[in-house]
Amino acid sequence: MSDGWGTGNGWGGPGGQPTGTAAPGSAPGASSTAPDWAALAEQHEQDRRRRKQRRAVGAAVAATVVIGGITATAVTLTGHRTAPTTAAGDSSPSPASDSPSAVAFGGASDPPSPSSTGSATASASPGASAPASASASRPATAKPSARPGGTTPASPSPAGPPDPLTVISAAATDTAPLDPAGLFPSATLTIGGRTWTRVATGSATPCWNATTGHLGDPVTAQGCRALLRVTYTSGTGAVTVGVAIFDAKANADAAAAGHQGQVQGLVPAGNASYCVTDGCPGTHAAIGRYTVYTVSGTTKPGGNATDATATAAGPGFASYAQAQLLARGRR
Repeated sequence: MSDGWGTGNGWGGPGGQPTGTAAPGSAPGASSTAPDWAALAEQHEQDRRRRKQRRAVGAAVAATVVIGGITATAVTLTGHRTAPTTAAGDSSPSPASDSPSAVAFGGASDPPSPSSTGSATASASPGASAPASASASRPATAKPSARPGGTTPASPSPAGPPDPLTVISAAATDTAPLDPAGLFPSATLTIGGRTWTRVATGSATPCWNATTGHLGDPVTAQGCRALLRVTYTSGTGAVTVGVAIFDAKANADAAAAGHQGQVQGLVPAGNASYCVTDGCPGTHAAIGRYTVYTVSGTTKPGGNATDATATAAGPGFASYAQAQLLARGRR
C-alpha cells in the first residue's frame, strides 16, 4: 500500500517530493522560489528615465509653440497695446499702454486694422527667458473731409465774361480803338427795308463844333471828349448819326438828361449842307459812357426840309449805333 509519496500518484516532483511542500528544515510557509529583485530594480529605473525624457521633450515643444505664437501676434497685430513680460510664476497682469501703435513694414504705411488696440502676453517655463514685446509707432494719415451726405466739395466754376455794358461804362475798361470808320464799318446798311450807303465820316473836337440849338452846352459841361459822326443816304433821304464820348456813364447820363438842340448833319465836301440849324427830326439816348444822336433830312436843296423815309429810319440807325457800342464790351 502506497503512502502518497511515490512517483506514480501525479503530485510528486523530482526526487518524489510534492510541489509546494516545504523542504525538510525550511521555515513553515516559506516559498521554494524568491523574486529577482535586481531585475525589478533595473526595470523600474528604465521606466523612470523614460518618463523623465518624455517630460523634457514635452516642455521643449510647449515652449516652442508659445514663442512662435507670440512672434506671429507681434507681427500681425496693428494698433496693439504694449504689455510688459511677466516673470515666471507671476500671474498678475501689468497695465497696458493707452497709446495705440502699429507695425511699419519696410517704411511703407499700412492701413489700420479694424481693431484699434491689441495685446500679447507670454509665460515662460522656469529657466527659459520670455521674448520681449516690440512695436513701432506710426502716425495716422489724415483723410480729406467730405460734405454732409458724402459728397466732395464742388470745384468753383470759372467766371463768365464781363457784362458788356459795364465794360463800356468807364474809360478805364473801355479801351478798344474808337473812330467813326471802326464804329460804323459797313459801307451799306439795310434799315427799314431800304439800303443805305455810307457817304461821309468825321470827328469834331471840341464837341460843340458839330452841334446846334445849344446841344453843345450839356455835352461840354459833362466833359465830352469828341463827337463822332457818320452819314448814310438812300435816294434823297439822309441820316447822320452822332456819338459823343465821355469818361464815365454818369457824365453821359447827365448830358442826355439836359438834352437840347441837335447834332448837325454831315455831308461830303463840296455838297450842299443839310440840317445845320435846329429844327430837323432826330433822336437821342445814352448808353454806357456815350450819348447817341440822329438827325434826319434830305439831300435836296432846302436846308431843314424833311424826308419821310429818312425820318422813319432814324430810330433804326440809333439802335444800330447802340449795338455797335455794346459790341466793344465783348471784344
